[in-house]
Parts: sequence; C-alpha cells; structure tokens
Amino acid sequence: MKKLSLFFMGLLVFSTVSYAIAEAQIDPSKLHFYMYGMATCPHCQRMKAEIPKVYGEKSLTYYELVNNDENERLFAAQYNYTGIGGVPAIGIAYDGKLVAIVEGEYNVSATPEIVKAALDNDGLLLFTGGKAYLIKNETIIGKLQAIYVEHRMPGGGSTTEAGGGICGPGIMVALAALPLFLRKRR
Repeated sequence: MKKLSLFFMGLLVFSTVSYAIAEAQIDPSKLHFYMYGMATCPHCQRMKAEIPKVYGEKSLTYYELVNNDENERLFAAQYNYTGIGGVPAIGIAYDGKLVAIVEGEYNVSATPEIVKAALDNDGLLLFTGGKAYLIKNETIIGKLQAIYVEHRMPGGGSTTEAGGGICGPGIMVALAALPLFLRKRR
C-alpha cells in the first residue's frame, strides 16, 4: 500500500510539473540563469547546484563576488535598480532577454510560470524582500540586461559616466553599502 501511494504521489508531482511547463508554453532550452553569489554562502551553493540539475549543465552563468572587483562593481550597480543587496541574486533570461530577477533561494521548477507572467505582462518581474514587482521601464530593464546578461556596466562606460550608472544619491548608497561588502569578505 505504501509503494502504491508513493507511486501516485510521484505521478501527481510529475503530472503537475509537466502540466505547468506545457501550460506555460515556455521552452526550457531557451532559459538561462545569471547568478551573483558567494562561495561562502550556502544558499548560493544550493542554487548553483539546483539550477543545472533541473535545466542542464550549461543553463547557469555564475558571477562570484568574493575577491572579484568587477563582479562586486556590477552587483553594486544592480542594487541601484533593484534594491537587492543579498545573495544569491538570480537573473532569469528567456531567449536572451532578461525577464526576471529573484533574490534568494526559490523553487526553480516555478521558473516557467515566472517567465510566462513576465512575458504576458511585457515587463521584468523582480522578487525581493518577499514581494514581487513588475518593472516596465525599458531604460531600467536595459541596464539590468547589461549587468546580468551582458555582464557589463550599463552605458558601456564607468559608473560615473553622465547619464548612466551611479550619481548623486546613488553614490551615497554605494558608499553606505561598502562596509557590508567588506564585512562579507572576512
């Protein structure tokens, strides 16, 4: 009886996941994940293992923050647009376009529904602080696309370039966040 109930539970889970993928009409081969994380973070390590297990070995691009000034600089820049200061910070791209950013661990089997919701609403979904937001500002989406998918500063220049990057209050936020990054390195 126990084996039979386990079989039906497995069948139910499989059919639910299969239905969700079919219903969402999202091609899993078009998904790619971009994650900012730290080698010292157990949540990052779990997501770093889980994503390739579900979506394939080549589905994840990982940006290590520990002892990597370029990744730290890009991660600090994304904070200005998302408010995400913790790791893991996972960007989800569909067919090369960034459609969602998730702060922290999440159930990766929900990715097709997340992508479908972003595409249906023609924006970028942001999950941070236990809340979901829809970003429709194309300028901000483009800057986040540059940081996560293209792995470069928005505007292609330095963070102090006029019209792109950190300025005014953003510098104060970056300076205030600096001790947090330095503390995480120890």
